[in-house]
Amino acid sequence: MKTTKRLLTWCGEFRDAPGFWKMDIAIEGESGHWSVVRKLDGTWWYIAVMHDGLPGGPPVRVDLGEQISDPKTVSELEEHLAQAKKKWEETQKEGDRVRVIASGTTGVIKNFGSLPGVPKIVNVAYEGGGGCNHKPEELEQIRGN
Repeated sequence: MKTTKRLLTWCGEFRDAPGFWKMDIAIEGESGHWSVVRKLDGTWWYIAVMHDGLPGGPPVRVDLGEQISDPKTVSELEEHLAQAKKKWEETQKEGDRVRVIASGTTGVIKNFGSLPGVPKIVNVAYEGGGGCNHKPEELEQIRGN
């Protein structure tokens, strides 16, 4: 029996819709890829059409297709998402500049770490003093600054 191996080619959270994740998946040995969205309620959906937003224009629009209900496929997608989030978290370093996705506020990572019994958090220090803790999925790292 031949098994198909799904490979994650890209994963990210929508800037305009925090909590909604998009993943592009390829099948090993095949050309092309397919895309899925994970909604806030934890459901997974195939993307039927994706309309890219233009700079300064309306945001990206996604037309959802069929809901993914196969437990094995959903489990694989959840595993891919967990690995992508972990990899992103591992790239965060003290002193990196980040933007809070929900508010757009920028800051610098300070005292990166976690509290016992609590998911890993990042203490972000803002210009003008003060700081606030955020979960890594609430932050977007600013590259090149």
